[in-house]
Amino acid sequence: MTLGFLASRKGYLKVMGALIQAALDRGHRVVLLDDPAQKKPGEATTAADFAAWPAATVASYPWGSPLRPVLQAHGVQALVGPSLYWVLASMGRLAEAAQIRSGGVRLYSVDYVFETVTSDPAGYRLIDVTFYQSGYQRELHWRQPRFRDWAADFGTLRGELDLERRSAVSGSTMLDQLALVGDRAALRRKWGLPTDRPVVLFMSLKMEAGEGQRRHLWGGAPALVRAARALAGGRPDLARAALRGNPYRALAGAVRGFCRRQRASLVVKSREKNRDPRFIRRMADLFVERDDEVYPYTSIQLMALADLCIHFQSGAVMEAAFCGVPSLSVKIPPPYEPDLPAYEETWGARPGSMQNWPGVVRSAGLDEAPAVLAQWTLDGWVMDADAHRAYVERYLGFDDTRSSARVLEVIERDGGLSRPA
Repeated sequence: MTLGFLASRKGYLKVMGALIQAALDRGHRVVLLDDPAQKKPGEATTAADFAAWPAATVASYPWGSPLRPVLQAHGVQALVGPSLYWVLASMGRLAEAAQIRSGGVRLYSVDYVFETVTSDPAGYRLIDVTFYQSGYQRELHWRQPRFRDWAADFGTLRGELDLERRSAVSGSTMLDQLALVGDRAALRRKWGLPTDRPVVLFMSLKMEAGEGQRRHLWGGAPALVRAARALAGGRPDLARAALRGNPYRALAGAVRGFCRRQRASLVVKSREKNRDPRFIRRMADLFVERDDEVYPYTSIQLMALADLCIHFQSGAVMEAAFCGVPSLSVKIPPPYEPDLPAYEETWGARPGSMQNWPGVVRSAGLDEAPAVLAQWTLDGWVMDADAHRAYVERYLGFDDTRSSARVLEVIERDGGLSRPA
């Protein structure tokens, strides 16, 4: 069978890299659809990225251009992509995708780290199989769609389609890459870190988000400058807060102090689009901004050598749990609408939720996190085995690095397709 993969961004290769390799290992022909003009910062793919799969064919596919010609030219029988319905919609190719599917090309959507909780239910009418990380995620999606006006549509879908058949639980294909990173000592040598010191991994905050506090309160400019910007933006409340201090800078100092007390190396993982204040760069023993590697991808390498991860209610919580790394999830005002039905489970911080699971991840507000760090030690911040198993079952589905194999098994048997001899 010939499988096509939407590979127009580095992020897509991170999600599907292990799946691409598994398809090649199982004897399938693989076509990678590359976008030669990708403009999203830090996401443009390179020849070095695709060199990880020398047996695959790389085909040029400019984002948003007609899709059918490139699929026909390469004999693609099944198209796979992360959050595929959303991607096709953003490219303006939904109508064409329906024609492609009616012409015999099957469509498969793999999960982008619990991402399909935001999927439009109409995607089930187009996508042959939507893959979820866990059974709980699938149930949450059906029970609490992101937008309330989608709920009635799910009722209609249940009478129209066999949702069980149009979806499957596979685990995370992205996290399969943990199997590739090697031992911790080798990783530390690669990244130039001492082998005799623990590692704290700090995932920096994306500063250019929609809500104003990040821009006006937490940047690196002097307080008067930040206050003036807030006033200019029509936020006198934030101007007053800016004059009272910078809690992001205070947290950075607390993390640096924690690492010194614990004799730990501090690794800061950022991205170009985060636009970190200079004090974030200065706090690090190792500052990693670029995601040059996709297989295994940079973040999974850094997480695999960490003893503790500190993040801002991000998907890093699941990477950390998958790697057996306890984490501190710093609660901040989100750039999302908190009244959306799925918000509380994925971005809230009540005990027993994704960002606050005792024994796996602890939640603390930005203002209280420094005090938490002052009270704790690395020896006391350990993963509880029973809590970890329960967290994996609810949010990750599996932690055996075989999620890609499960996806392929479904694709191979779906519609009577078989694995090559």
